[in-house]
Amino acid sequence: MAMEYARVYLLDAPFCIDGIYDYYIPTELRGEIVPGCFVSVPFGGGNRPKLAVVFELSETTKAKNVKALRAVVSADIALDEKMLGLALFMKGQTLCTVGDAIHAMVPSAALSKIIEYYSPADNISESKKNSLSANDLFVFEYVLQRQRVSADSLKNKFGAKASASIASLLTSKLIKKELVLKDSDETRTETVYSVSAYHLPHISRLIGGDKVDGIKLTSERHRAILAALSDGEQRSPSEICDAMGIDTSIAPQLKALCEKGLTVKSSRKLSSLKSETPHEKPKDIVLSEQQNSAYETLKSLADSGQPKAALLFGITGSGKTSVILKTIDYMIASGKGSIILLPEIALTPQSIAIFRSRYGNRIAVIHSGLSAGERGEAYLKIKRGEADVVLGTRSAIFAPVKNLGLIVIDEEQEHTYKSDMNPKYHARDIARKRCADENALMLLSSATPSLESWKKAAEGTYTLIKLTERYGNAVLPSVTVADMRGEARSGNLTPIGTLLTHKLIENQKMGGQSILFINRRGYNNFVSCRTCGTAVTCPNCSVSMTYHTKKGTYDDGELICHWCGTRKPLPKVCPECGGEHLARMGYGTQRIEQELTELMDGTDAKILRMDTDTTGSKFSYDDMLGRFRKHEADVLLGTQMVTKGHDFPDVTLVGVLLADASLYLDDYRAAERTFAMLTQVIGRAGRSEKKGTAVIQTNNPDSDVIKLACAQDYERFADRELKLRKLLVFPPFCDIALITLSGQDEKELMLTTKQLAESLKKMTDEDFSDVACICFGPFEAPVYKVEGRYRMRMVIKCKLNKRTREMFEKLLMKFSRPTSGKISVGIDFNPSNL
Repeated sequence: MAMEYARVYLLDAPFCIDGIYDYYIPTELRGEIVPGCFVSVPFGGGNRPKLAVVFELSETTKAKNVKALRAVVSADIALDEKMLGLALFMKGQTLCTVGDAIHAMVPSAALSKIIEYYSPADNISESKKNSLSANDLFVFEYVLQRQRVSADSLKNKFGAKASASIASLLTSKLIKKELVLKDSDETRTETVYSVSAYHLPHISRLIGGDKVDGIKLTSERHRAILAALSDGEQRSPSEICDAMGIDTSIAPQLKALCEKGLTVKSSRKLSSLKSETPHEKPKDIVLSEQQNSAYETLKSLADSGQPKAALLFGITGSGKTSVILKTIDYMIASGKGSIILLPEIALTPQSIAIFRSRYGNRIAVIHSGLSAGERGEAYLKIKRGEADVVLGTRSAIFAPVKNLGLIVIDEEQEHTYKSDMNPKYHARDIARKRCADENALMLLSSATPSLESWKKAAEGTYTLIKLTERYGNAVLPSVTVADMRGEARSGNLTPIGTLLTHKLIENQKMGGQSILFINRRGYNNFVSCRTCGTAVTCPNCSVSMTYHTKKGTYDDGELICHWCGTRKPLPKVCPECGGEHLARMGYGTQRIEQELTELMDGTDAKILRMDTDTTGSKFSYDDMLGRFRKHEADVLLGTQMVTKGHDFPDVTLVGVLLADASLYLDDYRAAERTFAMLTQVIGRAGRSEKKGTAVIQTNNPDSDVIKLACAQDYERFADRELKLRKLLVFPPFCDIALITLSGQDEKELMLTTKQLAESLKKMTDEDFSDVACICFGPFEAPVYKVEGRYRMRMVIKCKLNKRTREMFEKLLMKFSRPTSGKISVGIDFNPSNL
């Protein structure tokens, strides 16, 4: 019996109606419909076309009044059985919709726009053609003449009557419909020039001033341009200028050379992957005895034929990357693919350089810094099997790698691996599921693992692999804790202490480089009124605005909200009381840059500031790190993006400002994140044979967390912190569900919040009395108002299992219906921030 029905999930259904729907498969489409393919279906009373994914085929259906599928989308992006299973897994684990899960898996460029095309049928019946009405015949002849016409073109040509004629012609089987997903991101190009093939053999004579075929170049600029193109490669005007060592326009000269027939003007695709340019030949990896032992362990796990997980725990500079690269080499030799995840885009350019030099075109890169079209292109390259090594940030976990054998999550403790938007997944959970399905190896790597991973490794769930020595002759830096409490009393009012200032100047004189870390950007943290004490807050969010300088001068600046991006000039008077005395308090990277310039005045030290304000352009990370690596700067000053992953052989000094600031955040992970941050930033120093030094400035030098981080003693810290978490019942000894409600109407929000809290209590008292949980709240979110929306939340300690998720699903179903009003409700399991 033929499979006549397809069971589908819609891609844009709200949670309350996210279910499986049955559709009739027209006879002409039955050979094309398979599980995983994307189809267009009519939905709702108006039969609006919706994009859906086929999950099952069936011979029968219990549904009534079943509608027919409209068309099948290109098979290029069809999902396989494992990815369909992953979508259902995400729906169950995170309470997202199937559509949310699939949008996370498939790049938006592949699902951006559905275009309906019509073309003549293969076997046209003359009798049917002769029986057409005048309107239908006009449309048919138009399609026949052009062979392939979009629905929009037909409607523009024939007006409102086109839809009826199209339906009639489809019924008569005189035309056929094709559904195509069009990439919404246009391919960007740049103009390039090259020497014409005819004149390339004579290029040296032309550059030398000889006459060739009646052409003699008298202009020095013309000869210099040809010299820059003499290797026959295509170059953009800016690349030609770089080769010539000039920064002036050469447009007139390029035009003249083209008119003489000496050069050819063309265009080439403009890629966002700057690191695609050729790199040095990769060096052979020579493993130490300890590294080789780790590598052999990973090989045996990979060869087991079963899903395995390992934690590669190694101190900073111990050579974890080398072990990972050798393991990837082994996967390639075994005919298996690999996915390597990095915590943020800032680390991607240097990693692309390492991986592309080693693996060439078999690598694909996926991260949010790429355009939609570039992500779609990378996705299809992987799906076609042209790339078996995928490098990227969190979203790369969904890459459709063939014969997947390895997933690496580098710096696995980083909160960026957890999505804060639907679907609210953690990359580690997706990796675990994919490795289970593929019998692959999940490798977590870090000098400061998350306590969740460390506990699993200690209990034997993960295989624990340790690297306790720095590679080669490198040694851990010596660390000095600078007590800042006495600086003000001694007359130093700058954020940079006396000891650190001395070390920075001394290090610069010795030819060493320094990294300075502060986890605050801007010039001042906030602006406060000396009269009433009120800080200037964002009009859209309940947070104070940060003062940023504009042109490097203290008084020429503006206030910026770091939550919604609102900008406004610094007010002359206090918005609350009208007081004229406004004080700029605290300090961020901009002010430190100015202070550092003044403190190091008299030296020729150059300072680079790296934060989100200075790295807004596409290649700014890569350019800035490249400049620092080339010694174009002596001090690299920045926020979190300077603390991890970078390997600068000449960095011999690291300074940390406000080391204890993150300890006082209202989050149970505060100590864990402070320890990780300090360990990572200290680890940037002394990574070659040169001795490294770190200066940690703090107002709390007696903190155990700071002391253990300075000693690089993760195991003692983890033991201490796990005991504390167990006593207080925090993860990994429980799970946390965060329920957030938000809306523009504050009164409606309060009413809905009260109703939700009552519903949850009733559930735990009655139908779900077997679910053990501790509820806190409801209460205001730490930042109560964001972009004009008020936010309330509840925190529930529980143990996540099928029954617990069922309870939260029913709660979400009840409060996500259209009848719930304009209040949005979301649930996040084990959120990255509380």
